[in-house]
Amino acid sequence: MAKPTTNVNRLEPTKEDQLKDASQAMQEAFAAHGEAINSLLVVIQDLHDSGLLDILHALLNSKEKVASIALEQILKPSVLNTIKNAMTACSMVSKIDPSHVNALGEALVVGLKRGQDNLESGKRVGVFQLAKALRSPDVNRTFALMLGVLEGMGQKL
Repeated sequence: MAKPTTNVNRLEPTKEDQLKDASQAMQEAFAAHGEAINSLLVVIQDLHDSGLLDILHALLNSKEKVASIALEQILKPSVLNTIKNAMTACSMVSKIDPSHVNALGEALVVGLKRGQDNLESGKRVGVFQLAKALRSPDVNRTFALMLGVLEGMGQKL
């Protein structure tokens, strides 16, 4: 009868074998991604030449101090108000139909061009010209829009 195996000798790779395997894996990675690695090295050299790499290194070494300064600045009431206003503005803009914004933007560009032309011509506008302009369908549409905006704002104020 055979004797039971009580002692198992495992082959542990030596430090030299581990380094050899790691070196082989790195060579394969460099061969597979050589162009990307070369591009990365160029970027790193550019960062070094411009001094940004030194700045980044200094920032990382003093990250606690930089974080405390940044937090101190962010917690100022004026910065908090700016952030709140930006969030409110984004929320407001997201409620507007993009086609309306586009149409209003195009109309504003045309209107500003026409207004600039009127200013450059130097013509004066009289009361009778204002009354006549109110009968124009284009001016009337604009006044209807403006009155609607004013009424809507008045309801919410």
